[in-house]
Amino acid sequence: MVSFYHIYISPKHGVTREQVEKKIDLAVDWFRYDDKNWIVYTISDAKKWFSRLQSFVEPGGHVLIVKLDVNDYWGFMTKKLWEWLRKDR
Repeated sequence: MVSFYHIYISPKHGVTREQVEKKIDLAVDWFRYDDKNWIVYTISDAKKWFSRLQSFVEPGGHVLIVKLDVNDYWGFMTKKLWEWLRKDR
């Protein structure tokens, strides 16, 4: 089943955003809304995403992966993010 997840990653020293995004590209679709936060649309669960990203954060970094309910949201974000969330998949 395809789901949305929020991923926060603060990688360990020496890991680039390009390296992280190469793994994030394994998602069906994704949106980065600042330097350390992505929303991914994926068939993989949080445990699988952790296993993909773990080497980028240990030791000394941080990662948080949380399933999202995109049917219940509100806030002030860019128009591009709202359009991405609402697009047909």
